[in-house]
Amino acid sequence: MTIVRLTPEQEHIAQAAMATGRYAGPEEVVGAALRLLQAQDAQRAAFRLSLDEARRESDATGYFQMDEIAAELDAIIDAEEAKQRAGASR
Repeated sequence: MTIVRLTPEQEHIAQAAMATGRYAGPEEVVGAALRLLQAQDAQRAAFRLSLDEARRESDATGYFQMDEIAAELDAIIDAEEAKQRAGASR
């Protein structure tokens, strides 16, 4: 059996959850929290996998990476600002 020590804030959260009648004891509150953590980790892993697949697809189909687009836009803005500075100094 593992003993888990809760901070005062965590204890308050657990007590409030139990006060709703939804949980019979702290074990059920911790169990629910661990299930949520598991679900969140699974969602995060699925999202990362989705991002990796999107990157591979964009590389294969020739779509541009955001870094490339941002660099191109920065260059356009820099060129325009340089033109404006040159025009203002005349």
